[in-house]
Amino acid sequence: MTRSRAADAGLALDCSVPRDLPVLRCDERALKQMLVNLLSNAIKFTPEGGQVTLDAAVTADGGMAIAVRDTGVGLAEEQIARALEPFGQIQNSLDRAHEGTGLGLPLVKALIEAHGGRLEIESAPGSGTTTRLVFPADRLRTAAPAARKTPARRPRSGGRKR
Repeated sequence: MTRSRAADAGLALDCSVPRDLPVLRCDERALKQMLVNLLSNAIKFTPEGGQVTLDAAVTADGGMAIAVRDTGVGLAEEQIARALEPFGQIQNSLDRAHEGTGLGLPLVKALIEAHGGRLEIESAPGSGTTTRLVFPADRLRTAAPAARKTPARRPRSGGRKR
């Protein structure tokens, strides 16, 4: 959904998600909305020639982190706080004339928290931004439960023969 926007903006969009990740139990539409919002922001605030990357990994505590990284303009700490407020918008010369409501990040934060997770944002002016959706371990299903084996029937003993 965002690949054409990235191409139009002159950006490289990469996805680095291992095939062997455990199954994430979540609301599929909510996850899609979170990812679209994070990728759209990354594309919006990354200058032409930059890069946006989506990756995912199991965390040290057994949860899952899905990260969107960009080589964009970055944000100062106070700008991050403002961007997390409903209708909070950060004015920037790289906003590419895209208008927004200022609800993207607050919505992402509410949706990840509804899943028992958290939104992490690492950024600094001129250094790009990494936004990370961190899901708790209880949201992962590592493998299908093993099929229950039926015990082998044992011959009856001590009974009469007919």
